[in-house]
Amino acid sequence: MSAQVRIGVIGLGFMGGKWAQALTEHPRVELAVVCDVRESHAKETADDLQTTWSADPGEAAGDPTLDGIVVCTPEDLHVDAAVAALESGTPVAIEKPLAHELAAAERIREASAGAGVPVLAAHILRFEPRYAAIKSAIDDGTIGAVQMVRSERIGVAADQRILQGRTSLPLYYGSHEFDLARWYAGDVTRVAARRSSGVLKSAGYDVDDLYSVVLEFAGGAHGTSTLGWSLPATSAPFNTSSFTVIGEHGYARVEQGPTGLSVVGPSGLAALDTWYAPSVHGQIRGALANQVDHFVHVVTSEAQPLCTVDDGVEAVRLCDAVERAAGDDAFVDVNSVLQEREVSR
Repeated sequence: MSAQVRIGVIGLGFMGGKWAQALTEHPRVELAVVCDVRESHAKETADDLQTTWSADPGEAAGDPTLDGIVVCTPEDLHVDAAVAALESGTPVAIEKPLAHELAAAERIREASAGAGVPVLAAHILRFEPRYAAIKSAIDDGTIGAVQMVRSERIGVAADQRILQGRTSLPLYYGSHEFDLARWYAGDVTRVAARRSSGVLKSAGYDVDDLYSVVLEFAGGAHGTSTLGWSLPATSAPFNTSSFTVIGEHGYARVEQGPTGLSVVGPSGLAALDTWYAPSVHGQIRGALANQVDHFVHVVTSEAQPLCTVDDGVEAVRLCDAVERAAGDDAFVDVNSVLQEREVSR
């Protein structure tokens, strides 16, 4: 077996907890430290996973004994932990989105380039077998050159019980869809968007309900994306997510609908995860396990990140462009987001 690597996790919310568990289950990983500013939560997680804990993200990120760091804090806190790790020479995986704003994402990219240390932008859908199969069908010519992409991802209003209005809909859900769109069809040159609000604002959260987005690609393709998070908790959000790619010779489509599994209890049909981080005989499998294994190979220099820091930056840039476009009647030139930032320096 190849040498063990020591990896730490900073931020122990939903995804951080999943990462930590999946890392302990990997045969080549020693989960060296778990970190959360909530000291009691860090201690409890460390006890459960039989590792050490920290309540200081800067200290954990700068630990020179670590071979890798996974950053799972809220997105507005990604940059400090990521930069500290990179400046210590430690490869980093950063949960999507890469950062809460373009300037912070660019700072992470600059730190990565300056240190010569890789960053995995942890866009989990690239590691989900169905979405990866679409990429293969494009690359091997099965469906021909991409002409159009179409996606929808509509979540539930109950998400705000955790998010508390801290982030935008394009960043939270759009970062998934826009990264896939670029992966399949290439760079996006222009976007247009419209948005609506009411459901969440009436519940006390100052965020929009829904976005409709039009994308234009450098290679001539075009596409649409529908984003939302305003459905009632009783709905089944997996049924309102899909991704379609139309090529010159065929199409490929992922539908987040029926999985062949139904579990019904007193509260009705349960929304069970069978793709992203399902528990199989007590261990995490699916896309997250695939992503963890890939990050181990990045840490050991056996692979380059499948989703690079550049990909992460471009996803954030698209989210920024979409938010701008939603407040404008015209298309927004995506490159202008960078150009305006350069002028303001």
